[in-house]
Amino acid sequence: MIELNNKYALDGRDPNSYSGIFWVLGRYDRPWGPERDVFGKVRYMSSRNTRRKLRVAGYIERYAGD
Repeated sequence: MIELNNKYALDGRDPNSYSGIFWVLGRYDRPWGPERDVFGKVRYMSSRNTRRKLRVAGYIERYAGD
């Protein structure tokens, strides 16, 4: 991942770029409680919450196949 980032990212090899990679991998996340089966303490987003946060209908309308 770091090699790809260094080659293709505008900020490749920059310290901020490494922070971005670590962020994607969860470096700055914290455990979310309560602990649940399957997910454990990993933060998840339910379909209902996704619908509330994002414009799902517009996305589906734009990108769904015919």
